[in-house]
Amino acid sequence: MQFHILEWVMFFEIFNEEQQSHDKVMTVKLLINCGFLCGIIQNVLCITTADRIEYWGFTSEIHNVTTGGGFTFSIFRIKPSASHQSQGARPVVLLMHGLSSSSDYWVLKGLHQPLAFQLANNGYDVWLGNTRGNPYGYDHPKISMNSREFWRFSWHEIGVEDLPSTIDYILDITQQRTLHYVGHSQGCTSMFVLLSEMPEYNEKLRSVHLLAPVAYANHSRSTLVRTTAIVLGRYSILDPLIGDSQLFQNPILQKLSGFESCRRTGGALKICPLLYFLAFGGVSDYTLKSVYPDFFETHPARCSTHQAIHFLQLYVSGYFRQYDFGHRGNRLRYGQDVPPEYDLSKINPRSPLHLYHSKGDTFSAIEDVERLSAVLGNRSIRHYIDLDRFAHMDFVLAYNAHEVVNPNILRVMQQMDANFSE
Repeated sequence: MQFHILEWVMFFEIFNEEQQSHDKVMTVKLLINCGFLCGIIQNVLCITTADRIEYWGFTSEIHNVTTGGGFTFSIFRIKPSASHQSQGARPVVLLMHGLSSSSDYWVLKGLHQPLAFQLANNGYDVWLGNTRGNPYGYDHPKISMNSREFWRFSWHEIGVEDLPSTIDYILDITQQRTLHYVGHSQGCTSMFVLLSEMPEYNEKLRSVHLLAPVAYANHSRSTLVRTTAIVLGRYSILDPLIGDSQLFQNPILQKLSGFESCRRTGGALKICPLLYFLAFGGVSDYTLKSVYPDFFETHPARCSTHQAIHFLQLYVSGYFRQYDFGHRGNRLRYGQDVPPEYDLSKINPRSPLHLYHSKGDTFSAIEDVERLSAVLGNRSIRHYIDLDRFAHMDFVLAYNAHEVVNPNILRVMQQMDANFSE
């Protein structure tokens, strides 16, 4: 069993002071969660996003964001390389992960020229976001993460609470009015929620880049989505029974699904690529196998079952709308029998939303992205990756992402920066 010496030093240094701020207590909880729990209970060495950033030759800062509802999660800031330390105020970028993921996703060992570091090397102030419930988002002053109440949320709450709290925190720390945003999968969905439910945030975004975006989902070709939607895509008695819980974190389910075996073997088993395909959106010719060890150590990350169910509801209904609580629950919550649709007409960004999608993505189907683009009209620009087996996770994990995805993101950001004045 191993622990990082740095984590022990930080632990004792924090408790060496008499007065404990909330941030320090949160840092201790983060170390305990990622050190003791992973080392003792899961019997693996757990390293944090900060450790992974250090592996890539950068240093970082840990910041703690608290929502209006009291949920607290840690986010990470990549500190500038030596060549950019004297640059002064740098344009800010927030990267937001997808379902059952975390900030680790952007900085996994084995990636080839990750976007986070390409941006940092080009003078950007890069922040890696997290959300409630994942390994960096487990704190609430009144609600235990072991209670069902803690897990009573979907990506709607992430969109209207976690994401705006994160954006406001970053803008306050950096003393800037706007930032660039890059979201993957659920990170796109929660942004659509934010901009339609709280349209004042349109003005806080300099550019928005949405990788494998999911809003409409009824053309999904995912076998996992199609099979599980039969049972969970419509509200039933099962929803409250299993919804208020952690997805994938039951030890028995971990073993039966094969995730625990892939975690233990670093993805070396023959079942692991198949499991990756089923759970994460398509067969790929481009995912780096060197990513598997760190990927399966960190994925699937903790999240609420309601998040997955909400996506299944989109597949069944064909609409981009709020969570379906059944007729009775909907009347109590929304005053109507069916959930209201998100009003995408309220999305009016400073510049068009950039939608990046591909032929090989079984989750974010071409037809659904085209429908989304048609609804948004001139408020969006599509970037189509015309590669047959470029799949859902390849926008970040592919060996050629730095050639077919990242350059467009960087080019648009630089164009916006050149024409923007705070």
